[in-house]
Amino acid sequence: VSFQNIFTRNHKNIQKAVVKDSTGTVPLLWFNQPYLSTTIKKGDVLSFAGTVSEYLGKPTLIAPYSGNYQTGKIIGIYPETKGLSSGWFRKIIGQHLELLLADITDPLPPKFNLLPLHQALTQIHLPTNQSLLEKARLRLSLDEILSVQARSYLQKKQHDLMTPQFVLKPKPLNPFIKALPFTLTKSQKKVWSEIYTDLISTKPTNRLLQGDVGSGKTIIAILACLLAHYNKVSSLIIAPTEILAQQHFATFSTLLNFPVELLTAKTKLTKFSPGTIIIATHAAIYQKKKFADSIGLLIIDEQHKFGVSQRSFLSSPVNPPHTITMTATPIPRTISLTLLGNLDISVIDQLPQYRLPIKTFLVPHAKRPDCYSWLENHIKTTRQQAFIVCPFIEPSETMATVKSAKVEFANLQKNIFPNLKLAIIHGKTDTKSRQKILNDFLNNKINILVTTPIIEVGIDFPNASTIIIQSADRFGLAQLHQLRGRVGRGDQPSFCYLFSESDNNKSKQRLEFLVLHTNGQKIAEFDLKTRGPGEIFSTLQHGFPSLKLASFSDTKLISFSQSVLNLIISKYPKYNLKKLIAAKIPDHHLDN
Repeated sequence: VSFQNIFTRNHKNIQKAVVKDSTGTVPLLWFNQPYLSTTIKKGDVLSFAGTVSEYLGKPTLIAPYSGNYQTGKIIGIYPETKGLSSGWFRKIIGQHLELLLADITDPLPPKFNLLPLHQALTQIHLPTNQSLLEKARLRLSLDEILSVQARSYLQKKQHDLMTPQFVLKPKPLNPFIKALPFTLTKSQKKVWSEIYTDLISTKPTNRLLQGDVGSGKTIIAILACLLAHYNKVSSLIIAPTEILAQQHFATFSTLLNFPVELLTAKTKLTKFSPGTIIIATHAAIYQKKKFADSIGLLIIDEQHKFGVSQRSFLSSPVNPPHTITMTATPIPRTISLTLLGNLDISVIDQLPQYRLPIKTFLVPHAKRPDCYSWLENHIKTTRQQAFIVCPFIEPSETMATVKSAKVEFANLQKNIFPNLKLAIIHGKTDTKSRQKILNDFLNNKINILVTTPIIEVGIDFPNASTIIIQSADRFGLAQLHQLRGRVGRGDQPSFCYLFSESDNNKSKQRLEFLVLHTNGQKIAEFDLKTRGPGEIFSTLQHGFPSLKLASFSDTKLISFSQSVLNLIISKYPKYNLKKLIAAKIPDHHLDN
């Protein structure tokens, strides 16, 4: 009916139109879009869609969509950036979709009762109805998961054709196992049997050893290294932090009756001969020329803390070492089926009998003074120790409510625990000071250690029975579970207190889930659903494909995809699986 460009006293530019149909009239409003005067004219018959708001007391459509590509149908929402709006994508794709799809061929055999690829791509961009849209989403989600699974399958198939750098012969390890100061759990025995079988086969081992915090992965690593040592084959164990490397060095040295070598940025190999066991940090990557050709067994601890190229730095394309990667971060089954299909997986799902469950509490603001008071009394009466963990080292200008270790340490030392001995370590603490503090903590010269998530791995102090995690809402559940596992390593009851700065209901529900559950696998599954895969693998790790439609938490889809892949492999032996991968994963993921 009418269209106006209005310039207000406040220098605002408003476009106002009035439209009518058989039901009446309604005003439309846009801001700072004067170009509309060239595309919308009085007398035009157009369609508009938007949310009805109130403006100057009248029902009004503010910034409505307009045109055939944006109204009267289900419309796609595209990732936007300046100058490229969702509406622009809808228009261009709507005009040219048939041309874009002309050369697309469907890689799947036609016997799966799925929407053909051409139709699925048409329906995902220009849906005819909700039913076809859901079928298109299923088909394209399946393609995404299939591409990852096919890649894993081909990697495993290629790996199985290799021969290991050294073939290990069977050696009797039962006398050593019987002489241990503890008894292996049923789960540890099962896992060791799987790894032992791998190591004495003619194929290179490529296995992931997954076990909850405190489940006893280290002894399995020791047994594997011992088998290599008896074969006069050298082993390399790489830890992500110097703290963890020192911890492993102490454990290996205590249980083995021959010298073990420690390699860090500040230490060098004193001697190297066939059968040497080297425990190292990232420093091994830069000193590998000294021993690379002699390593027959590579063990990578906390594998998700290393980049892809770092994890494969010793791998030979023809004769790789036997490789075992270990993680205490529970990996959801759906991720195991997709991303880790190229690995054999062993899981230690049983804790040693002496391990008591850790009691976990979400502490409201009003109860924090009582919690601190209880902790001080507990330390004085039992002589046990505690950790207090903060997300940041220094205060953040943008996230002022998130606790920092330095500020919290000063406050705790001066105002909360003036009668206790406190110390602080974090990522910027120099190695010498850090080692002294940890030694003092081990010898109970420190009551409370204030720290950052640097203690997430490699800390084993049986006398530490309490951990307080500040700003717990800033962590993923899998990481909180890891931090909680720093206590409860002795035979006394242990406690974990979660302090949250957030009043958000979702954050509260997540933390309450941790309070109620101690099973790492359940926690990881829940974390995946609520926070995404980035929380499972620390920050979004290079090599972890991002999915547009599918989800790594969709159990049904992943199981269905696996069955489709198995059927293709069995029914179509000459089928080229690379067709499922092409153009599905960005180039920088393919090599990983």
